[in-house]
Amino acid sequence: MYGYNIFHEDIINNLIENIRDGKCANAYIFEGEKGLAKHEAARLFAHALVCDDEKHAPCCECRSCIESKAGTNPDIITVGKEKDKTTIGVEGIRNMLTDAMNKPFYARRKVYILEDGGIITPQAQNAFLKMFEEPPEYLVFIIVCEHEEQLLETIRSRAVRVKFQRVSDDIVRNYIENKYPDETRVDFLVKYCSGIPYAADEIIAREDFETMREEVLSLVPKLLSKNKIHAFEAAEYFEKNKDTADEAYDMILMYLRDALVTSMGSPENVVNSDKRDKINILASSYTPQKLMKAADEIVFAKKMIERHIKAAATALHAGLKI
Repeated sequence: MYGYNIFHEDIINNLIENIRDGKCANAYIFEGEKGLAKHEAARLFAHALVCDDEKHAPCCECRSCIESKAGTNPDIITVGKEKDKTTIGVEGIRNMLTDAMNKPFYARRKVYILEDGGIITPQAQNAFLKMFEEPPEYLVFIIVCEHEEQLLETIRSRAVRVKFQRVSDDIVRNYIENKYPDETRVDFLVKYCSGIPYAADEIIAREDFETMREEVLSLVPKLLSKNKIHAFEAAEYFEKNKDTADEAYDMILMYLRDALVTSMGSPENVVNSDKRDKINILASSYTPQKLMKAADEIVFAKKMIERHIKAAATALHAGLKI
């Protein structure tokens, strides 16, 4: 779409039509899970906002459009965290606001894209608030985040909220087949990505992905086992692989789901179709109730990790409870 990789053309078309009709807010929140090309959508929207020909934005011919596409337009500023920081603090926001008081170089608007609204500290958001309340007419902020709840209500209430949902399997398939024409795991990847196209990039780039899938699959019977010694073995795996614990739990949940849908007579809905033999063994060895109980405990384990409980402890707890 205009040379940008966009998965939500309907959303962006609506936003661009508003620009062409002379309707533009001073602040937008682009919310959605990682891997949905929200940043690319923000770049295209900013491109249209600074186009010289508002009625036909983005015209792709004016000086602003050419520089926007090249990533060199001085009136589109991307704001992120500094390399040695984990958050965007008050100082970073104040520096941005000071710069924002300077009028655009030559475009009709000046656009700031905040790359990760989720890491802007509450204090920095409060510093941001006055500009939100009384922004110069030329100024537009686009805040990109995974969850709008990461932003203060006072920020959310003053911005147009744009929700990016997971996309269809057809869109994911088209993305994978166009970018990776030699990929042999397309059917699996489409299901595994579950509506998030860029997830395929991470999987394909990882040499250890298939090894991890096999290792995690071997953990599932241990977590389901009545022999609680196996729970300690699962905990040992998570101790050694704590950095990928959350992903391992996601894989376990997917295997449990596959076993459950198989046991309920819908094997065509299995995601891990290349592991069908082992999935069938799980489905025949445990009742649906046992599989659902296991899934509940794994979800709880994921929440424990979010609260910074050690991965090994969460796995041991899950194995002993299942």
